[in-house]
Amino acid sequence: MQTKDHAKELANLNKQIRLSDVIDVLMAQSLQLMDIVNKNQKEVNRLKKEQSELASKLEDDTAVQHGIKCANDFFESRLK
Repeated sequence: MQTKDHAKELANLNKQIRLSDVIDVLMAQSLQLMDIVNKNQKEVNRLKKEQSELASKLEDDTAVQHGIKCANDFFESRLK
């Protein structure tokens, strides 16, 4: 009877060790994924900022071009 109990205990301990190993791997993978998500979020924020700056510059350039066109139109109308 004792031999069977020892065998069950060993089997139980072996299973616990295997489960611990799997848990360790899963936790390591989860940490890697969290790192990837954090890096991606930083890059998304950087790209959004750059995109916003470019859009703002485009709006400024468009306003300047409009101003130039209005000035040209004004002077052309004065010359006629």
